[in-house]
Amino acid sequence: MYDAQLVRNARLIGALVESADPAAQTHYPIVIATLELPANGETLSSAQERSFSGHKYEQKLAFQVWRNNALLLQSENSVNFPELVKLDGFHEIVYQHTLWIAYVTLLSDGETWVMTAQREDIREEMSAYLALAQIRPILVVMIPLSVFIYLIIGLTLRPLRLLEQTISTKSPEQLSEITLPLPTELQPIKLAINQLINRVSHYVTQEKRFVSDAAHELRTPISVLQLHAENLQEATKPEETAIAVDSILDGSRKMTHLVNQLLQLNRIESLAETSYSTINLTELIQNSLSLLPFIMLDRIKWKLDIPENINIKGDEFLLGLALRNLLENAAKYAVPESEAVVKAQLEDDSVLHISISNKAQSLPDTDRMGDRFFRHQVHQHIEGCGLGLSIVEHVAKLHGGSVFYQLDNQILSVNIILPQ
Repeated sequence: MYDAQLVRNARLIGALVESADPAAQTHYPIVIATLELPANGETLSSAQERSFSGHKYEQKLAFQVWRNNALLLQSENSVNFPELVKLDGFHEIVYQHTLWIAYVTLLSDGETWVMTAQREDIREEMSAYLALAQIRPILVVMIPLSVFIYLIIGLTLRPLRLLEQTISTKSPEQLSEITLPLPTELQPIKLAINQLINRVSHYVTQEKRFVSDAAHELRTPISVLQLHAENLQEATKPEETAIAVDSILDGSRKMTHLVNQLLQLNRIESLAETSYSTINLTELIQNSLSLLPFIMLDRIKWKLDIPENINIKGDEFLLGLALRNLLENAAKYAVPESEAVVKAQLEDDSVLHISISNKAQSLPDTDRMGDRFFRHQVHQHIEGCGLGLSIVEHVAKLHGGSVFYQLDNQILSVNIILPQ
């Protein structure tokens, strides 16, 4: 902007020089007086400064007009300026240890040069005044505005701080849901955190239950193994040694079965979802039967009443595990040489009903069937740990289904309902 003023002034002076009558002027150069007023900084207002017949910055502006190496016109403060640089454009001039910015131009007659100049320090001074004029209101407003913004942000983030404090106080022993009232924007976060808390609480409960069950159920077989090991250590006859060894092997098999069942149940309970695929039900049941020991298969008669075209949707491994437990229970607890019927039908094309029926050796308590480690007193001599039906119920639940039990004239039926 300052440079543009220099250019404009140079063109204005040049136009005046070109329009002047040389005959009316008798001596050169013409010196234009410049008043020297006190520089009061910003102590005076613009209106007060305009009351003077001049301006305090006159001394900071200068001009010269040259023709054929003769000085025609100049401002009073440029009398001792260095020799004019006859080159169009802007130049820097050092006069009395002060830097001036000058603009030089050649007029259309090809003989007259016009130079306008401005002190560099006035540019810096004016820039400082302009910057200060802009900064002052900003500084005045900045402090209250900053305090206001700080209070608004603090008020806005207060629910987040309360939420953070509430979460930080949670522990595995106190995993209750967050009931803190929060703004609408934070409700999805609250819901997600509560869902996570519920899942973690569920897993912690499962782990505690697993440890408790394992400790409780393993205590007896370990004690039995220890007793038989002591008997083996004290045995003096081959018959006593053989009995002790057989008892240890039998106890080891029972403990292995118990541990496997506990691990399977814990693994199933920790699953949140399953991978679904389509499996032919007949093939799935036949594969489950093929995994049973031959002595169990031969203990009773099997009858399969399953349409060939029925397919089941679900996790093949988990469904096979559930069916294998049910078929094994039917073989173990049925009256020897009796018949076990495996039946399946698709109801309303959306619900699959699978039932396994057999003649029970004793009248079971259907209300307690499916409870962990529950076994009828009559069945204590049969190998098992009472976790098979718990596994079946968890598998059915993972697939959105259910299990229920029926007892009719000593015929026990285990029914699985699975949505398809």
